[in-house]
Amino acid sequence: MNTRIQNIPLIDSHLHLWDVELLDYPWLQDVPEINKSFSITDYQDETKDLNIEKMIFVQCECLPEQSMEEIRFVEQQALKDPRIRGMVAYAPLEKGSEIIPTLALFKQHQLVRGVRRMYDDTPEICTDPDFLTAVRLLPEYGLSMDLSIKPSSAAQTLLMIRACPDTQFVLDHLGKPDIKNDGFNKFRQDMDAFASLPNVVAKISGLLTETNWYHWSEEEVGKYIAYAIGCFGPDRLMFGGDWPVVLLAGTYNQWLQTLFKCVRSYTDEDIHKLFYDTANKIYRI
Repeated sequence: MNTRIQNIPLIDSHLHLWDVELLDYPWLQDVPEINKSFSITDYQDETKDLNIEKMIFVQCECLPEQSMEEIRFVEQQALKDPRIRGMVAYAPLEKGSEIIPTLALFKQHQLVRGVRRMYDDTPEICTDPDFLTAVRLLPEYGLSMDLSIKPSSAAQTLLMIRACPDTQFVLDHLGKPDIKNDGFNKFRQDMDAFASLPNVVAKISGLLTETNWYHWSEEEVGKYIAYAIGCFGPDRLMFGGDWPVVLLAGTYNQWLQTLFKCVRSYTDEDIHKLFYDTANKIYRI
């Protein structure tokens, strides 16, 4: 492994952990390769040669009614590894102002730094008046909003962001570009649009699983990374491992080294922004 990677401090802004005996994750039925439990101990084994100082857990789409139990599960994992400094929790934003008790409850759970509500199957929901009401409430509770969307949901998502200028948004996985089918032109348009909005930062994460899992190249993935950096700059981007989902297409180290090769000529200051500072600032950890 590149010694520079081993030595730089990292914040992994996108970590998943799940326990299939404790909670129900319907989507895992479609990916049998990772349809098993992954604990913090497994993550430690995977990343033992890296200087990971802090991690952000991101909700894993268990059943919505189990979302508070997921928070408690993460708190238990954080007792085992205090590098888990924050989490992005599920929040039913479609409830509008009725979500206030949930947001207030989050304040009792100090790890909660942001929320996520996936909506790719119904992208129109994110511009519904009730949804917008809930999103606009997030800053009052010190919460950001992670966005996990496919390119087909970008237009509606941009409308939402423009309608909520005081809310901090985090675009997960660079908007999941369709790398497998050479969706670079659409990706460029989306990056230009998202980067033009000052209340958006993005995660360089989850790209390997948007390729052909068995036939991808560093060059293929690298052009998406390079374009995103050109749009956002290192101070509005953060590294995410997307473990264990990344295992569908490669190892954690393969992903990290693919990203690092794209930025190896960058200054130490810019490397630090991308791999540490942005996540530290946005998630307040």
